[in-house]
Amino acid sequence: MSLSSNYYVCLLKLCCESQNQTQSKKPHCLILKTITHPETFLLNNLISPYSKSGNLEYASIKSGKFDHIPQSNLFSSNAILPIYSKLGRLSQMQQIFDLMPFLDGASWNLAISGYANYGSSTDAVGVYKLMLKDAAMNLNQITFSTMLILCSNCRWMDLGRQIHGQILKFGFGSYVFVGNPFLDMYAKLGLIFVSWPKGERFHFLDNRDFKANVEWDGERGS
Repeated sequence: MSLSSNYYVCLLKLCCESQNQTQSKKPHCLILKTITHPETFLLNNLISPYSKSGNLEYASIKSGKFDHIPQSNLFSSNAILPIYSKLGRLSQMQQIFDLMPFLDGASWNLAISGYANYGSSTDAVGVYKLMLKDAAMNLNQITFSTMLILCSNCRWMDLGRQIHGQILKFGFGSYVFVGNPFLDMYAKLGLIFVSWPKGERFHFLDNRDFKANVEWDGERGS
């Protein structure tokens, strides 16, 4: 990486940490004026401040679409996905997702949450099912937490129970991050006292952090 690129990367990281969009525009303009062919690493760091604020409109006007970054890599694509979803451009989000040569757990989770939070719940389920089929090794606690919250909000009892079984199957029953939305889902569905199969247990119930959260919630509600 050139000295000028390194200088701008440092500036952009400072802008990203401060979340000051006005300050981010200044090095952005300088990059356009002084560097004819910006390196991929520099353009990746240029995405971050706009990703934080969701201001893809300004970035597109000033530098062209981010999805046309030369030699775009996984970092670039994962940074673009949430920007498009927050702007409601779900078809463009899906297009970027489909064109990615490699998908990691973050890529799948960003697509699922993008649909779940900003558009179509059924499309979120579709991406989740595709992940189960083609990339089960990338399933993690964020995936299951997102799906449990979706089932809770949509009152999808049958799918919620399927997710319940998959959480146990893939060994995420001890994660508090999964346990909290799990209990919330069953409570909203009126099934908090549902009978679980004999021998089945969610070990997050024994977790100190989970117990502390329950006690704190109880104190606030009393």
